[in-house]
Amino acid sequence: MDIEHLKVKYIPKIIGSGLNTMGLLAPNRAVSIALDIFRTPRKGKVEPYQKKFLKNFKQVELSFDNMSVATYDNGKSGQKILLCHGWESNSYRWRKLYRELNKHNYNIILLDAPAHGASGSDKFDGKIYAGFINAAFNHYKPEILIGHSVGAYSAIYAMSEYKPKSIQKVVILASPDKLIDISERYFNMIGLNTRLRKKYFTKIETMFGMPANFYNAADFAKDIRVEGIIIHDKGDTINLYYEAEAIHQSWPKSRLISTSGLGHSLQDESVYNIVLDYISYG
Repeated sequence: MDIEHLKVKYIPKIIGSGLNTMGLLAPNRAVSIALDIFRTPRKGKVEPYQKKFLKNFKQVELSFDNMSVATYDNGKSGQKILLCHGWESNSYRWRKLYRELNKHNYNIILLDAPAHGASGSDKFDGKIYAGFINAAFNHYKPEILIGHSVGAYSAIYAMSEYKPKSIQKVVILASPDKLIDISERYFNMIGLNTRLRKKYFTKIETMFGMPANFYNAADFAKDIRVEGIIIHDKGDTINLYYEAEAIHQSWPKSRLISTSGLGHSLQDESVYNIVLDYISYG
């Protein structure tokens, strides 16, 4: 067992134990720290080796709520496609799909999430990300929206909240559904106790103005009036397959496409072919 494996296995539990101990005397402080950890990506800023790919694009800085929104535009004249990456990633994650899309005349726009890539904010959440996506809606007027993982969740949220008129098709890859479920996985990972879990959800409601059970992709999907496809691997251990089923059941114009053996990333030629076929022909 190497050092990195030990870090992954034991450090979250050490953090959780410390928070549980702090919670005996200062529960509100412990919950604030737990939420800050949850909202702070450990990686995802642009690495030197990723810059070569990103130089293929014109970088355009937009703004949301006084935060910098980094976007990348390949400048072609065809249909506009906006791509939104997931947690602890950045626009570089789209390089393989981009190679396929770029064989055609699509105007491809990549977006860095809050606290990721070259974008601003030191914290991440789906509500802020949806605002970043809307900034791109307003600037670029894309016809096609593609998101992966929490980028897919935030894309669904943005479609519900902002109702962009330009979007005609949506592609959802490996999205989670409920914020409560995402949070519970985090609690289990660090071993947060029951008392602090309850206070954590109270803190979310205070911060965001709505209870945690409001933030469900399946509920947001009910508001989507355009068609879309949901691609999810049955063996995804990050966001589980039943979450895709819930989103599909709530979204009248969606189609659920299952894969096997591709895991959470869905970085595979078969997926790229599905996406290309769908956005080209429907």
